[in-house]
Amino acid sequence: MVTQQVEIERKYDVAGQRTPRLKLHKLKNFTVGDPVEHEMSATYYDTADLALAHAKVAVRRRTGGSDDGWHVKYQAGQVRGELHYEPLKTSAQRIPAALRRVLTGLTLGEELTPVATINTHRTVYPVLGEDGQYAELCLDAVSARDERGRVTREWSECEVELTRDDLTQKQARTVFEAVESVLYAAGAAPSSSVAKIARALGQDGGDSVRVVAPEHAAEAGASDDAALPERAGSGAVDAASSDGAEGADGADGVKGSEKKSGKKAKAEKSGKKSKKKTEKKSGKSSDKDSQAPAAAEPEPETEAEPTGADVLAAMIARLTGELQRWDFAVRIDAPDSVHQLRVRSRALRAVLQAARGFVTEDVVADLEQRLKGVARVLGDARDQEVARQRLDVLLEAQPSGVVTEQAKQELRAAADQLGVVAGRTVRRELDGAAYLQLVRDLRALAAGQDITEDAAQLSAKDFAKTVLGAALNRVLVSANAKVPDADVATDVSDMAAEVGRRITLPGLDAMQTAAAFDVVHETRKAAKSARYVSEALGHAHATAGKKRVRAAAVAKDYQDDLGVITDAAVMEEWLARASRSFQRTGKDRYAVGLLHGMELSNLRDGMLEAPEILEDLVEDLCEVLPSED
Repeated sequence: MVTQQVEIERKYDVAGQRTPRLKLHKLKNFTVGDPVEHEMSATYYDTADLALAHAKVAVRRRTGGSDDGWHVKYQAGQVRGELHYEPLKTSAQRIPAALRRVLTGLTLGEELTPVATINTHRTVYPVLGEDGQYAELCLDAVSARDERGRVTREWSECEVELTRDDLTQKQARTVFEAVESVLYAAGAAPSSSVAKIARALGQDGGDSVRVVAPEHAAEAGASDDAALPERAGSGAVDAASSDGAEGADGADGVKGSEKKSGKKAKAEKSGKKSKKKTEKKSGKSSDKDSQAPAAAEPEPETEAEPTGADVLAAMIARLTGELQRWDFAVRIDAPDSVHQLRVRSRALRAVLQAARGFVTEDVVADLEQRLKGVARVLGDARDQEVARQRLDVLLEAQPSGVVTEQAKQELRAAADQLGVVAGRTVRRELDGAAYLQLVRDLRALAAGQDITEDAAQLSAKDFAKTVLGAALNRVLVSANAKVPDADVATDVSDMAAEVGRRITLPGLDAMQTAAAFDVVHETRKAAKSARYVSEALGHAHATAGKKRVRAAAVAKDYQDDLGVITDAAVMEEWLARASRSFQRTGKDRYAVGLLHGMELSNLRDGMLEAPEILEDLVEDLCEVLPSED
């Protein structure tokens, strides 16, 4: 069985080699119960290149304590949480299939092996109020072994975790503040660590972590700032926190060759001073030494300027990493995860479209096509989410008594059921071999494979100007597209064809109305693409120029106006299907018919305003774009 919970906790560090002496009798408004001690051991698992650590997801097998079993700690968007899986009865140390499946988008099928073992002596104090327990105060003495580096580290930490989910923010703050006053008085401080595994692998810790074995590592001061190995396609959202219980990601920008580390630089500097001092004390050097030619000073290292190829690789790497993290979020049904995963898939496609000519032609065409297929599946699910949200807005806007409560419940139940079906389709897509291979191929591209020499020949700035210029040009082309004459055959999308059948516009037949809708839809997609490209360039620290960035912001402003029209089309089609379903099942169709009529009217009004919106968009873009574009 798997359970999921949202953690509400705070962690604290204790410097030195002792557990704090807490004056728990001084807790304000609370008391503590008798302590309970646990001996716990947790083995953490990851891939060879630490794919989970890059995504700030931690997987452990814990024994001892009250939560024996498999745990997955994560952060999805702004929500931190933990999944619990019971050990397999046949083999308690074998990773459950359900757990492996949740991680598939991050591991891509790579084997999970032990990377660290953490032993914890935990003392738990229940924090009690007048009406029962409010929280737990845990004091942990930790010994952790890095299985790869064979280094053992020790530290002490405290954790306060609320045990009730019915507390208001004010009540929760009161609990934390009461416990913190005692902890701070004992020398504790807010923890800098995301999770124990980060400290076990030497990624953070500072003064609170001690290296105890091997001895030579302790004497040398084994680094507590060890970076994760570079991983193509890992991307980054924020090195400190962001989606997915995340640990140290790769750099999200493009940088030249790294400077020497602070410690090394200081050591070298110190060495040079020491040498000069010795020479002064010894006076003149020997004749032999004086006749020897002076050694040539080494050339100072210079940072290589990033190229267009570096920028493109960084853009793909970041977006692919985010795609993988939101894949994980979808698999655990995190809020807004389908929408965010769709955004990343479309952003990747937008970058590839704008960067045509800088990626091998057959590769970029293949990747675009496969990303389009993924986006289509995600788009269907997202349309269901939009329809569900819009349905609530429409129902709440109706005067009292116009739509019965039963009709509201039936409509919402229908929307929920369609959402469940769409969600299953998305998860089937993500479990498929084709999707996993797509992610591998995107990671290969992020590593530089199939990026052309043309990209390497451009500076970062020229590359940024070129790709954002291409994306903005697509907006102008889409917005300027003309509706064909009545006697000219044209291809339209399925959604546009439905729009053409349901509404009529002055002077246009059904096919022309459909074509007019496609102009709106394509322009909105192009505006979104320009925004995605601009944002991706910004994260890669590549500047396309103020005017082009401003033009992308203008396009973003108009996408909301165009979105009102496309969302009305989505809702109208959903209500039409619901009406047919209600007719087959004998349910009351009055409510769905009423809402359908309203959305048809909204859609028609939007389409009547569309030409003016498109004209204003073109005018505003041309006003801010550089003359050479």
